[in-house]
Amino acid sequence: MIRQAIIMAAGMGLRLEGRTAEMPKGFLEIGGLSIVEWSIKKLFAAGIEEIIIGTGHCAEWYARLARRYAGLNLVHNESYASTGSMNTLARCAGKAEGPALILESDLIYDDIGLFALINDPRPNVILASGKTNSGDEVYLEADGDLRLLGNSKRKDDLGSICGELVGITKLDKKVLDAMAAFQSAHSADQPRMDYEAAMSAVSRDALGGKLPADYAIAIRKIEHYAWQEIDDESHYTRAREQVYPRITENESLGTVRREALLNPGPSTTTEEGS
Repeated sequence: MIRQAIIMAAGMGLRLEGRTAEMPKGFLEIGGLSIVEWSIKKLFAAGIEEIIIGTGHCAEWYARLARRYAGLNLVHNESYASTGSMNTLARCAGKAEGPALILESDLIYDDIGLFALINDPRPNVILASGKTNSGDEVYLEADGDLRLLGNSKRKDDLGSICGELVGITKLDKKVLDAMAAFQSAHSADQPRMDYEAAMSAVSRDALGGKLPADYAIAIRKIEHYAWQEIDDESHYTRAREQVYPRITENESLGTVRREALLNPGPSTTTEEGS
């Protein structure tokens, strides 16, 4: 059972500085609600009981949010301006008690992705999509069994490409701790380490026999998954005008299907045909 999620929300959002100079990226609004609140609501609806949020830039916004939502636990990264996302995740990992979902705060996504990871029997799974043409993609490389080998924004850095990183992952506590240990060991030479780099390193070490085999991170690909990370104005426009409408349509159809299964209508079979 997964009862915790970690949202990484310490970044400064420099490419959206006109909007985020005095607020975190997670508070950009789409459909009348901040994107981080959309995520919080989806996580609670999926059965998550506690959401750990790693804060940094304009942390007071999250402090106010925590007063409105029970179940939020804030962990502040005071060195957010000089460190990378793995530093924030390492601090949050100390609060994890078991397996957790890891998400980015600047993300809109179809909630089917949460259910796909939660119900996947493998302990460590990263969500991937097919080609999005969204700009600023992070590509994933996998072995023949679709287990993570590497990631990069440069295709030429990878031997092959199996999909694009979405920004939603399920990780066991021991893998989170291994990633934190990797970050600590490289804090001097890689002070701005992204969490994706630590994930790939731990998964490679597991596949290479340096760590237990179950530390390897599987890739769950949903080819036509609806999602958007928001790093700049073009992403924000695409999220509002193209991706959000797809997500709301997909989720509304999923709700109709669930209601139909729970509350089937009267049989249309006639007495003659029975």
